[in-house]
Amino acid sequence: MDNSISLDRRGLIKSAGVAAAVTTTFSGLVAQQAEAAATGGNGAQLAPVASPYGPIAPAACQETGLNLLQLPQGFTYRSFSWQGDLMNDGQPVPRAHDGMACVLPSQFDYDQDDSSDEGDKKAAKDAKKNNTVYLIRNHEIGIERRMVVPGNDAAIYDAVGTIEQGAGGGCTVLKIKDGKLVDHRVAIGGTVVNCAGGASMWNTWLTCEETIETAPGGKKHGYVFDVHYDPSKTVAEPIRDMGRFSHEAVAFDKETGYVYMTEDSRNVCALYRFKPNSKKKAYLALHQGGKLQAAKVVGVDKANLLALAGAQPSHIAKVGQKLQIEWVDIDTPDSDPVLYVENEVGNPAPINGTVAGPFAQARAKGALRMSRGEGIHFWDGSLFITDTSFGYDSTNRPGRGTGCVWEYVPSRSNPERGTLKLLYSADLRIAGNNPDNITVSPNGGVLYMEDGDAVVDEFGPGNRLMGLTAKGLAYIFAKNNLVFSDADLAAIGRTGQLSAGDYRGNEFAGGTFSPDGTTLFVNIQTPGITFAIKGPWKLGNLK
Repeated sequence: MDNSISLDRRGLIKSAGVAAAVTTTFSGLVAQQAEAAATGGNGAQLAPVASPYGPIAPAACQETGLNLLQLPQGFTYRSFSWQGDLMNDGQPVPRAHDGMACVLPSQFDYDQDDSSDEGDKKAAKDAKKNNTVYLIRNHEIGIERRMVVPGNDAAIYDAVGTIEQGAGGGCTVLKIKDGKLVDHRVAIGGTVVNCAGGASMWNTWLTCEETIETAPGGKKHGYVFDVHYDPSKTVAEPIRDMGRFSHEAVAFDKETGYVYMTEDSRNVCALYRFKPNSKKKAYLALHQGGKLQAAKVVGVDKANLLALAGAQPSHIAKVGQKLQIEWVDIDTPDSDPVLYVENEVGNPAPINGTVAGPFAQARAKGALRMSRGEGIHFWDGSLFITDTSFGYDSTNRPGRGTGCVWEYVPSRSNPERGTLKLLYSADLRIAGNNPDNITVSPNGGVLYMEDGDAVVDEFGPGNRLMGLTAKGLAYIFAKNNLVFSDADLAAIGRTGQLSAGDYRGNEFAGGTFSPDGTTLFVNIQTPGITFAIKGPWKLGNLK
């Protein structure tokens, strides 16, 4: 979470006590945004527009009875798999729920030896018949208690240290039937800082380590792993050709099979893609290697896309601007971190320190850089990408702002080219509070999850789920409403498992729609809780 920007940027919000004033200025700010866009301004959004789903209000959880979320009228939700709950494999649910995907068992070949897998075919039929889906969920944990996969040592990557103090990150898999949890267990362990990732084309989960560290006495980290929905089949081998850097999220272009990836390391982030050698839609096919590349603005060497042009130089001037993109090769994707210096005159954010090896190679070939690449999602020929800190802070430092969303459209006539457009940018925290994870509904509605301070808007303080209209304007779909008293925790049987307190400033993560579009699954990272939200999606663009 980036807490570098104070809540009172440009004097709009001084404290939670001005919530009433925020309400009265809301319509005026929307008018300003429309005027700025219409009169040739940079188009950065100043406030949310009205939601097609209507205003939100505290809503009771169908499992606990507590008002854990604020939602529009007509929407309902359940919560499950809270951190500390006992899982079916005998382990407690790990903390720090993060990236997640909804997958269905399929009849793709999951085996490495090309043989038919009758077990997966049966699971696919059962899932369809019984309205069952699987959620594979990251846990963004460093060195602490290590997860284990009973009966499958191959599902543990780095067994450094002890169970109580080891590589503590990993994934859990949740079996959901009719919107209710029926089973949950560990799917991979011995990894660290599993932040985001993405669903594969064969309905597994690519989990990403957001680090370039080496565990003390253990293995190198900073890789992507392919995680099976069946923990007994997971093989915890890093896909080294996909690079060693602070991975955030991945998304597949199903037409080409290319995998696009973001990097989260302040102002030293490239935008990557991986061209796999194998064309098979099969578990572990990516381990057969491929070519790692980074995006470069055509005709511009080392483009800086950290903020809109203004206080500092930038190669992007306004919302809606399009940049032509080409791709440069990364010759040594599994290279170690290196010292890198880039401090020429006019550099909006000089670099002088240790960076990921692939990033240094990318910049040497003229690749662009973003601030903090986060969520990424491919839908209907477009790739939606969030940069959680695009913009300026109160002292005009670039790459420390309130965030943006990019759209990349690959050329179908020339796969080595594409167009990158700034789709949305927030100029104040009330308009957008550091976009992080992003998802797209089955019909193309864009929804992003905030990861900033607890913004105060007309609905009170808290992080939000934000939808984007067809015009690229953000609206509030839901808010974090987690406030627990000791009595609340006693009532739901979690005394001693969680601490009482106000958690509304914690981030949403891992949003993913069920394949039929009826359910949005999403996490709040701390305390770790997973939600299943249903309702009248057809009233807006998230249907």
